[in-house]
Amino acid sequence: MRLSLERRIQIGFGIAVAIILAVAAASLRSTAATVDSAIWVAHTLQARGELEATFADLIEAETGVRGYVITGDTTYLAPYQAARATLGTLVAGLRTLTADNPLQQRRLDSLETLVAARLERFRWTIETRRSGGAAAAGRAVVGDSGTEPMQLVRASVRGMEDEEERLLAQRSAALQARAREARLAAWTGALVAIALASLASVLVGREMAGRHGAEERLRLLVGSVRDYAIYMLDPTGRVASWNRGAQQIKGYVETEIVGQHFSRFYTPEDVAAGRPDATLRAAAATGRHEEENWRVRKDGSRFWADVVITAVRDDRGALVGFAKVTRDLTERRRTEQSLRASEERFRILAVTANDAILSADRQGNITYLNPGAERVFGYSAEEATGRPLTSLMPERFRDAHQAGLERYLATGEARVIGKTVELAGRRKDGTEFPLELSLASWTQGAEVAFTAIIRDITGRKQGEEQLRRYAAQLEAANQELEAFSYSVSHDLRAPLRSLDGFSQALLEDYGDRLDDTGRDFLQRVRAGSQRMARLIDDLLSLSSVTRSELQMDEVNLSVLAAAAVVDLQKSDPERHVTFAIAPDLVARADVGLMRIVLQNLLGNAWKFTGKRPGAHVEFGVTAHDGRRAYFVRDDGAGFDMAYADKLFGAFQRLHGTAEFPGSGIGLATVQRIIRRHGGQVWAEGAPDRGATFYFTL
Repeated sequence: MRLSLERRIQIGFGIAVAIILAVAAASLRSTAATVDSAIWVAHTLQARGELEATFADLIEAETGVRGYVITGDTTYLAPYQAARATLGTLVAGLRTLTADNPLQQRRLDSLETLVAARLERFRWTIETRRSGGAAAAGRAVVGDSGTEPMQLVRASVRGMEDEEERLLAQRSAALQARAREARLAAWTGALVAIALASLASVLVGREMAGRHGAEERLRLLVGSVRDYAIYMLDPTGRVASWNRGAQQIKGYVETEIVGQHFSRFYTPEDVAAGRPDATLRAAAATGRHEEENWRVRKDGSRFWADVVITAVRDDRGALVGFAKVTRDLTERRRTEQSLRASEERFRILAVTANDAILSADRQGNITYLNPGAERVFGYSAEEATGRPLTSLMPERFRDAHQAGLERYLATGEARVIGKTVELAGRRKDGTEFPLELSLASWTQGAEVAFTAIIRDITGRKQGEEQLRRYAAQLEAANQELEAFSYSVSHDLRAPLRSLDGFSQALLEDYGDRLDDTGRDFLQRVRAGSQRMARLIDDLLSLSSVTRSELQMDEVNLSVLAAAAVVDLQKSDPERHVTFAIAPDLVARADVGLMRIVLQNLLGNAWKFTGKRPGAHVEFGVTAHDGRRAYFVRDDGAGFDMAYADKLFGAFQRLHGTAEFPGSGIGLATVQRIIRRHGGQVWAEGAPDRGATFYFTL
């Protein structure tokens, strides 16, 4: 049956409509798939960004904690505090982003555990630094094999990044395939539109409108990414598009960079070497080029960048341009360099330390031995690694060590951990030696390990033994000195008293029978015996100064000086001497001995100003080599500085007895008292211009 023309037109129109509808449906499906693929690409980029942020935050936290351990400066803890605040959010975001990937979820579980473990370790290190100081924290950090945990974190992040990279490649391929399908559908629609005129134009218009919406959504999606510079280059390397991330990282706004050659992002030396064109050729040849290198911002500053350039080709394989993605890795690179430098410093510390530093696992087997430990125990690191710790201790300590280790692992009760104790060690040759042990424990995941810092104190023990012998000898000498003092006090004084007494009796009973010469001789005998008695008293005082035990307390030297001045003024009320005593001079000293010091110094000033009317004596304080130096200054007879070294010797006098009486013991007593207080005493003066005596405590 032959169809009428009208019918044929209706059938043809229907067929055309069906074809157009099929083409439109295929085009819309391809466009939607393209949008979905683009969204998944952006999704993958976001996941990679958050992985990098998680690892960077953790590295910055570790670097900050180590800076705090070394310096004690709490500002170094800012990255650690920020990491504690942000890492949970980042991990939660990653969990949402990878919810469709069970493999990534399992890896994320492992990463989350490692991150939590590192944060807990950082917290413990900070608390150790705060409570135990730099030494305890240093030992804890030495014991923390921080490189291995961070390698585990790095490996976990790298595994997830590799998976995201695989997904990115897969989704990018899907995106290009969908784009080709979309272009094929568009061309088919265009051919149908030419054949069917107005109806085709309507359908193509709708198709183009849908495609424009998809492209706009893709543009908005790429434009919203701020952590990555994502832009297109034409085949010659000129910028064709620009997102907000590119503006943020490189500093150019879209209107001033589009149309410019991308070589302006390279350093001058790279431009001179032709690297921009070389990278485009490499990307065109292999489809993709990736590198890490320095790049230049608009303001001329440099940043370390991870750059990926992908060649973009049409359906015929013709090069239409390049897609370029750039990440700023400057902070991560700086953090990694700081971490490496920190680890190197701690490694050098362990290697160069004179003390023995060793680590052991929860079974008590040695896992690390530094050169100091090799010298102390005689084992090489290879020999000691894997051996039980008990091989380094005498047999009598081994059972107690094993019991303590088992108790700590079972209950956490620590009797030696965190303390410094003295024990005995056993060398490879079997000899024993005294040691000082500081032991710390630390955790790595679920594992417990121990680090010990051991010091050979053989020399110190020998020194202590020698000091004990010296103390015993000194005690014996003091006892002999006391016996001598007793002899002087009792055996010598009796004859002197008899000599003085009988001389006085002769003068009183037979003085009228003696001539002037005889009486003068007897007066000289009496004066000599009395002077001898005073010398004996001064010697006994000097001896008691060195034997008496110091009773340290807060002493107001101004009050002691004022009391000494009152006694001097009472001894000779007719003298007119002006005293100037600085108020509230307080020092930590023995009050009795400091009274003797001030009595002697002020008494000397009183004595040697005796021939100067209107004399002036001052007691005060001044600064000397960063310490307080107390002084007594007078304007009396003074002395020649050439003889200053004789001032503080027993019986050393720079003036005759007839001119200024005295025994020559007072300044020697002052010197011994000041030295017992850990201070110094010295004098300055000039003949007839007074003298100043200084002392520190």
